[in-house]
Formats: sequence, structure tokens, C-alpha cells
Amino acid sequence: MIRIFMSPDTKDGSPPGFSISGDLRKNDGNIEVYVSSDAMAAYANLYPPIGDGAPINPDLAAEIIARTGVFYGILWEELTEKILSVNTERQVVKDFLIASGRQPVSEYPEHIIIEDEFLPGWKPLDNEKHSIDWKEKSPIIVVKKGAQIGRVIAHRSGQPGMTVNGKEIPFAKEQIKSYALAKNVERQEDRILASSDGRVVVDGQKVFIEEVLLIKGNVDYRIGHIYFPGDVIIEGGVAAGFKIYSGGSISIKETMDAFEVSAKGDLVCAQGIIGKDQGQVRVGGSLKAKFIENTRIAAKADIEVPGSIVGSRIFTLGKLLMGDKGRIVGGEIYATHGISCGFLGGVTRPQTILNVGIDFTVQQKLVQANALMQELSMRLARLQNILKTRQDAALEKTRAEIELKLRSLAENIAELNKRVDIDEEAAVSVKNIVYPGVVINICHIRINIDEAIKKASFRLDKKANRIIIER
Repeated sequence: MIRIFMSPDTKDGSPPGFSISGDLRKNDGNIEVYVSSDAMAAYANLYPPIGDGAPINPDLAAEIIARTGVFYGILWEELTEKILSVNTERQVVKDFLIASGRQPVSEYPEHIIIEDEFLPGWKPLDNEKHSIDWKEKSPIIVVKKGAQIGRVIAHRSGQPGMTVNGKEIPFAKEQIKSYALAKNVERQEDRILASSDGRVVVDGQKVFIEEVLLIKGNVDYRIGHIYFPGDVIIEGGVAAGFKIYSGGSISIKETMDAFEVSAKGDLVCAQGIIGKDQGQVRVGGSLKAKFIENTRIAAKADIEVPGSIVGSRIFTLGKLLMGDKGRIVGGEIYATHGISCGFLGGVTRPQTILNVGIDFTVQQKLVQANALMQELSMRLARLQNILKTRQDAALEKTRAEIELKLRSLAENIAELNKRVDIDEEAAVSVKNIVYPGVVINICHIRINIDEAIKKASFRLDKKANRIIIER
């Protein structure tokens, strides 16, 4: 005989269903089978025989399972092993899983997903790092052409589920968020790639690459350092201590506190540049700024500053062009093809040095070569003093190597000297006043200004090998 009754809550937490057990003698082994209310699992309670009671009969177990209507997903091998174990070890086993249904598998269409690193939102910090440079934490994510930014997930067909009683469960059709490919993004097989260098932007369900970086505000801790392969447009200013590297041009609408700035193209700063004695700016094209203070700047093309240049070191392979009221006060200027300004120096006689007609890149190489020659000459002199007192083959070899390097350096310096002065027509033109304390070098010919001069141009007289003043 078989007994049927309501089962307790199942092991998996689903609501109670019903259970069936054998109606046997008191001490016989017995099995009680119950099915979860959702019919996705069947469980058994196994009771061992007591004393001389009969063991649990596998045929009885099969009959009871059949009476529950369970015929799908039955774990016969596991159940048989467990019955044997209960019969021999005589330990009660409860909530033993004997059948498991199959969950339906949802259908979803082919869709595109974006890698997590490119999605907007907060990113967890690296716990292994003991300190964090918050200037390096930037929401701007830049990639190179060909970088993978996403993947294509293939269409998946749905699969119906099945209860342990054999009832089919229909599958759902999922609505998956997918991304549309916009500018500078392409699909190659199952990969989504950047087709140009730039910033990855995920806007709603569109993904694209910006070749121009627009910062709507200041560059500060909100933005961090900027490393961008294209043009950079900053609608605010740049706070102190932040780096900007651009593979194109840089445009800044407000004041820039220059720390480390590099542009392969032009740099335009509508207000001014403040360096605070640490600022370094490198420009592959031209530079325009309202004023410059305490900054080291190197540019390949012309520099235009209508206001003032104070305490700065300026290097340009073009011209330095300033307004009629533009002032150069203190510092040193290298402008290969000339300087035009309103005022030079100041009433307090700050040291102000101007160099024109000179290729500053060659000049820097000359300075380095001369410094190295001086160092090697001192080493050679010390070696020669030692060799006067004793003979040493290793020292003799070192002396020969240094002498060879010195001869090579001398040839290099001679060649650099031929190339350093490249524009003998370069001039310094001052619309208003040149104050005492100013030094002007044209192709390494120097003139010191000892008294104030009004409205003058300084040019090189090649025949006389001196600088003449035209008023």
C-alpha cells in the first residue's frame, strides 16, 4: 500500500507540495518521496530498517517515484547508491535530491556589448596600490586605432524547460540592450574595433570615437591629466600641476597654470600662461597667448604675445611677435627669425637677454657638447698626471679612448658652429623703450644696453661684424 500526504517545505526553500511513502511493517526500511510545488525537483527521505526489519527495496522506491508522476531527470544511479548506504549504515537521510527539472533557456538576439572599462560610471580602485595619484584618475579613456572596445554576442535560440513530471515550460524572449556603432567604430567578425585614435564615448546606446577632445570646464581633479592623440579644446582653464599631452593642437579659453604641456600642433591660450618657475611647454607649431609668466616654452613656429613676457625662457624657431605695448621683462629669449615688441627690460634693470638669428636646437647641442668636452679634458689631464709617475697599460688604453672621443667631439662642435647661426637678417625691433640692463645677441654678436633707447631696431652689420642701432 502507498501513503500520500502533504510534504514539508522542501530543502531548496520552495513551498510544500505532496509526498508519497510505502505503507510497510513498522521496522522495515522505508522511502518517502515528495515533489516541490513548482515541480522542478523531487526529494526523498530514506529511513533504514530497524532490528530485523526488511531493507529499503529499490523496486518499492521506483514504484513510489512513479506514483508521484516523476519520470524526468531522475538520478537513478545516485538514488541506488544512497539506498545501499542507508541499508548498510542504518542512518536516516533526509531531503535527498532524486530528480531535477530543466530550467528554460531564454532566447536573445545578436547584440553588441561594450567592454566594462569603457562604460561610464565609477570604477573600483586597485587595492594593491598603497597610494593613488588622483591626477592620473581620469574619466577620459583614450584608445589607439585597432583597439578592441566591444564584442558581438551571437544569437542564442531558446530552449523550453521541463518539470520532473514532464510538463514543458516555455522559454522567454529576452530584450537585450545593444549598442549601435557610430563614428570611427567598426565591426570585424565578432570584434568591435576603433577605426581611429581618440576618446571612447558611450552615449546612451551609441558608441563612437572622438578625434577631438572637448573639455567643458577646467582641467582639474575632475578631469585629471590629459593624454590625447588629437586636438584638445578646453573651455575653461588649467589648474596647477596638471599635464596635457596632445597629438594635435591645444586651445584654452582661460588662464593656464602650466606644469607640463606638450602639443604636436599649435597652442592657443586666450588668456595667459603662468608657470610658477616649474612650467614647461613644448609646441610643435605656433603659440598664441595673452601673456606669459615664469614659464619655459619651446615652439617650432612663431609665438604671438600681445601682452607681457615676464621672467621666462622662450625658444622659437620662428619669430616672437608682440603688440606695440608688449613687454619683455627679465628672462631669456631665443627667436631664430627676430623679435618685435613695445618695451624691453625695466626700470629696475632685470637681466633680460635676447638671442636672434640662432637655431636654439643647435645651440643646445653645442652647450652639451662643450660641457662634455670640458669633462673629458679634465679626465684626460688627471690621467696624464698619473701616467707621469707610473706606467699602466689599462690607463694608457683609457687615455687613448678619451683622446679619440675628444677629437670626434671637436669635429662635431666645429660642424655645429657652422650651423648654429642661420639668419643674419634677423632683427630686434622695439616700438617704445629699451631699458638699461638688456643684452641683445644677433648670431652671437653682442650688444649691452647701458642707457635707455627709444624706438630702435637692432640689426647685424655683417661687414663690420657688429650690431647697429637704427632709430
